[in-house]
Amino acid sequence: MIFSAFENQDLPAIFVIVVTSLWSTLINTALGVQKIPSDYWNVARVLKMSKLQVVTEIIIPSTLPYIFSGLRLSLGTAWLVIVAAEMLTGGTGIGFFVWDVYNTGDISLVVFSLLVIGLVGLLLDQLVAWVERLLVGQTTAQG
Repeated sequence: MIFSAFENQDLPAIFVIVVTSLWSTLINTALGVQKIPSDYWNVARVLKMSKLQVVTEIIIPSTLPYIFSGLRLSLGTAWLVIVAAEMLTGGTGIGFFVWDVYNTGDISLVVFSLLVIGLVGLLLDQLVAWVERLLVGQTTAQG
């Protein structure tokens, strides 16, 4: 089974992470498809493009900026929920570490951990932004 690599205690946390972070990307992608100009659809109809051509040549290039905006939002949400889930499930991760040092009263380590969490979130966001610049720049150069 696909989840055999995860322990039973991890499955609810994974479910919560997926459910909370999925919606930003899904809603932004739907909005991107909705914002495709009607001229594009008319051109596809006139050229009698196949469904695969419509997807690869119109829908994906037009919605890519929306998709990446959603991915960046989803990544931020997922990162926050991962940290919170680690606090609740315990055992490993920076969330557990924050909770553990908070309970011991070492506020300097709590502040340091929060800075690390913020820095990792920023780096992840910048990584997705870099991939977006690579891909969106290529699709706009082609179109």
